[in-house]
Amino acid sequence: MKILHVIDNMSMGGAQSLLVEMLPVQKQMGNEVLVLELKASEDRTLANKLQKSGIEVRALAAIRTERNVKNIFELIPYIKQYEIVHVHLFPANYWVAFAKILSFSNTPIITTEHSTNNKRRKILIFKYIDKFIYSQYEEVVACADKALETFNNRYKGLKCISIPNGVDIAKYLEAEPYTKQELLGIGEDTFVTTMVARFYYPKRQDTLIEAIALLPKRHHAVFVGGGATDENLQEKMTLAEKMGVRDRVHFLYIRSDVPRILKSSDAVLMSSEYEGLSLSSIEGMACGRPFIATNVNGLREVVGGAGVLFECGNAMELADILQRLDSNKEYYNAITNSCLKRASEYDIRKVAEKYQQEYMKIAKK
Repeated sequence: MKILHVIDNMSMGGAQSLLVEMLPVQKQMGNEVLVLELKASEDRTLANKLQKSGIEVRALAAIRTERNVKNIFELIPYIKQYEIVHVHLFPANYWVAFAKILSFSNTPIITTEHSTNNKRRKILIFKYIDKFIYSQYEEVVACADKALETFNNRYKGLKCISIPNGVDIAKYLEAEPYTKQELLGIGEDTFVTTMVARFYYPKRQDTLIEAIALLPKRHHAVFVGGGATDENLQEKMTLAEKMGVRDRVHFLYIRSDVPRILKSSDAVLMSSEYEGLSLSSIEGMACGRPFIATNVNGLREVVGGAGVLFECGNAMELADILQRLDSNKEYYNAITNSCLKRASEYDIRKVAEKYQQEYMKIAKK
């Protein structure tokens, strides 16, 4: 089957990470797969990973923005060439819907809803615009059961199903760790908590920095994501300096060796305001380390009953959790084992098989 994946760009993010994990499996299943970015991402780390796996990545434009209406017309020839078009994120989902209408193509289109919330849902008029756009798709797929629930509550009458995201579990469990000296230039007797995420408000990296300031000096924080010129990242650096813990907060920027970094950590964290189905949470649980997350939509459904949940923004509660994990080996091992068991439910091969079944069903209509 010829499958076209359309996405805003291949910069670091949950939707992009899903493509990196799933598309090589789709190719192994005998599909011909192409990724089309609306605009070429400046950082090519994830795009290069796909290309090394034999997945071609093209861009409609190197300079034109993702929100330029011209994208609609350049998408039309691509839509006509494929048996299935699978769309990820806004505004790609808007432009593909309009391109399908203008092309008069019979190619079925499907889109994945990658979050339980977005800025458009706070604006009333978008409720009706979104509903029109989603109605052009043969199917809307929610990345988690909670994302399905929030979608159905917002857009009543539209068809939406749930296919939870996943990762290559073995890649994270079997990764070779660095020594802490090798990775961070610190001693092996330190306790390192790592968070992998872009630097923007919903991710709340500030909570971990504030928690580190409350903990003994052997506690360090590691952030993976963002670039040296990222304003939000610079704000977090300034916060660490202000709180007197800059020497214990490490910014590694975007990395291609995330499995090894997670395996080198003592605990893994996601402190978001909300998520869809956080791939970082599955990766964190799969690496064989305790996973800690905020008790919010998209995280509690995945982590609850396995990892440790805390109130969003509560640095004191987070510090207490990290201290307990550091001081109580029995508790640490129990959380680790339950996280590993939970992660096994989200293997990427199961995800790819479910999507393949949906593609086949839709293509036969």
